[in-house]
Amino acid sequence: MVTSCDRRKDAVILLADRPISPSEFVYENRQPVFKPRERIYYILLAKEEIVDNKLRIQVLKLDMKAPFYGIEIAYSTDINRGQEKRYVTDYFVLHKAGNYVVRIFGHSDLEKPIAETEFLVEDL
Repeated sequence: MVTSCDRRKDAVILLADRPISPSEFVYENRQPVFKPRERIYYILLAKEEIVDNKLRIQVLKLDMKAPFYGIEIAYSTDINRGQEKRYVTDYFVLHKAGNYVVRIFGHSDLEKPIAETEFLVEDL
């Protein structure tokens, strides 16, 4: 099962608890929930070719406690796009429960993500 909450239409990040193939996945439009220390597999699917050879994966942990909402970088790495020009797939692991956003940028524009999506990590 693959889920995503992406708001953009030109690219989407899908998340799953097992490896994702661009030709085989079941899409559900709901916020994904993972466990701490579980592999979180992702795939970035784009309508247009991804021009950047280098991409930055950034996972932000959101502190939802009022009155001061906070953001912490929980994970970040740069990867090579590889031979495929319309998708990229890999995984990451998070160790703490919380609300998260994963964003993927091209190195030519580190201000505007190609796509982003929200998900939860919960102690189950």
